Amino acid sequence: MIKSINSKRAALELSIGTIVILVLGITMLIMGLVVTRSIMCGALGLTDEVSGKANSELNTLFQSTEGEVVCIGQGGDPVKLVPGKLNVIHCSVNAPESAKYDFEVTSAGTSISSLKEETIKSWLTTNKLSIDVAPGDKDSKKPIRIDIPENAPEGNVNFIMTVKKDGNLLITKDLDFEISRVGFVRSATC
Repeated sequence: MIKSINSKRAALELSIGTIVILVLGITMLIMGLVVTRSIMCGALGLTDEVSGKANSELNTLFQSTEGEVVCIGQGGDPVKLVPGKLNVIHCSVNAPESAKYDFEVTSAGTSISSLKEETIKSWLTTNKLSIDVAPGDKDSKKPIRIDIPENAPEGNVNFIMTVKKDGNLLITKDLDFEISRVGFVRSATC
């Protein structure tokens, strides 16, 4: 009888110990997932700062080109556009005097053989902008908004944009972009 009581007590202690270990293990697993998610989202969030620094990039372009109008995508490596969300192209105007500026996308091209110019132009939700700009106005303008469908193929696209000042052609910009998807990790965790 004593042996039976001792074995029941041992079984109870073993089951309580197992429950405590399982609870601690699950708690540590959840904490690990939360910490990993916050680290991953924090690291991936650094890429979001790129859009936040668009104005500083435009200012850098102004300093290097000394042009009256500069736009994201006009020089260097193509700027990434993400399918499935609205992409905004920023331009900045360094107006010497008050004037009306007209931005218009006149043509579109691509390195993707399955896409035609009409298809790319249909993605443009805004392809014209007419705005009065005063000297010293440093706010970025948004002449192009592109809503790329989720199933769009990846590759390079370019837009030819004309800029008119008070009705007269000022400059033609060749803007280069790359359609590139957001990674699975980022879309799943953040």
